[in-house]
Amino acid sequence: MVVNLLADKKVGRLVHRHLRTMFAVLNKWLFAFKLVWQANPLAAIITSVLTVVVGPLSAIYLYCWKKVIDGVALWLQGKAADGRSMVVFFLGLTCIVLLVQFALERLIRVMEQMLRLRLTYCTQKQILDHAASLDMTFFETPSFYDKLNRAQREVGSRPYTIISSFFNIARQCFTLCSFMIILFTLSPWAPCYLLLATIPSLIVQIKFGQFWWSVLFRRTPEQRRMDYYQYLLTSPPEAKEIRIFGLADYLITQWQNVFQLFYDQESRFNIRRNLTEFGVLSTQTIAVIAFYIFIIYKTISTPAFGIGSLIMYTQTVERSVNSLSALLGAIGSLYENGLYMNNLFDYLALKPVVCVPQSPTVLPEIIRRGISLESVSFRYPGGDTDVLHDISFEIRAGEKVAIVGENGAGKTTLVKLLSRLYDPQKGRITVDGIDLRQVDPSGWYQKIAVIFQDFAHYWVTARENIGFGQLDFIKDMERIRHAATFSGITECIEKLNNGWETILGKVFDEGQDLSIGEWQKIALARAFLREAQILVLDEPTASLDPKIEYKIFAKFNEITEGKTTILISHRFSTVRMVDRIFVIERGRLIEYGTHDELMANGNRYAELFNRQASAYR
Repeated sequence: MVVNLLADKKVGRLVHRHLRTMFAVLNKWLFAFKLVWQANPLAAIITSVLTVVVGPLSAIYLYCWKKVIDGVALWLQGKAADGRSMVVFFLGLTCIVLLVQFALERLIRVMEQMLRLRLTYCTQKQILDHAASLDMTFFETPSFYDKLNRAQREVGSRPYTIISSFFNIARQCFTLCSFMIILFTLSPWAPCYLLLATIPSLIVQIKFGQFWWSVLFRRTPEQRRMDYYQYLLTSPPEAKEIRIFGLADYLITQWQNVFQLFYDQESRFNIRRNLTEFGVLSTQTIAVIAFYIFIIYKTISTPAFGIGSLIMYTQTVERSVNSLSALLGAIGSLYENGLYMNNLFDYLALKPVVCVPQSPTVLPEIIRRGISLESVSFRYPGGDTDVLHDISFEIRAGEKVAIVGENGAGKTTLVKLLSRLYDPQKGRITVDGIDLRQVDPSGWYQKIAVIFQDFAHYWVTARENIGFGQLDFIKDMERIRHAATFSGITECIEKLNNGWETILGKVFDEGQDLSIGEWQKIALARAFLREAQILVLDEPTASLDPKIEYKIFAKFNEITEGKTTILISHRFSTVRMVDRIFVIERGRLIEYGTHDELMANGNRYAELFNRQASAYR
């Protein structure tokens, strides 16, 4: 009895798991339908209606062709008038049916192509919109890139394939029903016989579809690694080092190793699947041949059966088998693609960590008091140690401060927190006493301009590269020139082939590349263009020669006039003009004050300053 109970529980769990999987897949189907409706509702309606209409036409064609054969038989038996009228009428009707069928199939194909394009666009837009809504926490987590890669891998085909499978199922069902009606006139059990003969094929398709989905799911990290090797071998930024250091052969070998792993997996899978399908199809073929023998026997033994009936029934069996195979294939594909849609669902289910509060607090139009860090500690996602430890300080509105320290001290991490790309795990950051967690991030981003140490190189025009700093001014050449003048890039841009409309970088036709120092000037101009109350410059002159650096800092007060300015640097010679200096070491604030005060104290800042200064003596 105990054994029976355990067996019942095991069966119950198995049934529950399969039901849960089926409901999950059903949910994906409903989501795909929602996407289709959003993409092109008119094309969806037209395709659905045409699919219903075109389904029975194949059976009508077979019946008409039977009547043509019967008419020919009458004609040959000496009943020329009856036979001729039957042949002419049904041959004309056959022609009409075929023309209508071909026209409807082409129209369905056009509608489906329109749906596919719109559906791909809508799904890709959802992925991009969702990526834009997520914060930096995700972009530094490998598992996020696995989910993103899986979602993008499916975007071009899976939602459309689900809808295409539904349309195909609908069409094959209507076609099959019309065939089954014809076979029912032969024998009531004939439709059931054919259906039973094709069930093993459906089981095989679902089983192997689920297995292959699990294989692709598990190998996503390796797929990303393979894509990364391919990117390195074809990417302009890495091209120089790869050639100088002779890395090409090594990287190609690494790419080949992952490719070989995938090749071996797919080869074993395809051999196993095709052998199984061969066995199933062999059994199905024997069952169909047996049915043909039955039809031949009925033709010989039943006087009412003519050649036309023989041709109609044999053609109906052949087309029924094909239709059943197509139907079962569509059902298997529907199930399989529903599993793949989990990848898109998993990605879209990600929720931002830095999010908009339910009732966001609105920051004052003008910041009056300033920014305050209160016992702030932070560690990166997946990290096991804090990068910042219990940091507290205040930056007054309109004040110019510098955050200095050696490489790896935590300066750029502070910038990310001040920019609210991350939220601290402990403590809080306030603006005029308002916790940034209570503020809509987009409202805070409007008040701050940041140039990061690893600033972006946009492969667009020089004008757009600077205009990205404030999209409202992307066509305002007066403002763009003004910002470019401050950063010292104007003369360089005006010497380019197409001036301000020259595409930067050599990825696109007629593009021209810049030196790293010139790119940094572009990034500076982007920050200077932005109408923001807070200006954050993370190593703003790290790639500039001393002469250009001196010119920019000579204009520092003019550039930062009226702005709360935070300058991040490990070069102590650039920070003397600020109001106060904060010294960070190993994620801790160890001292702060003016340059003169810190030098007089003779502590860490003075030591670092003197060490750097000695290199120029």
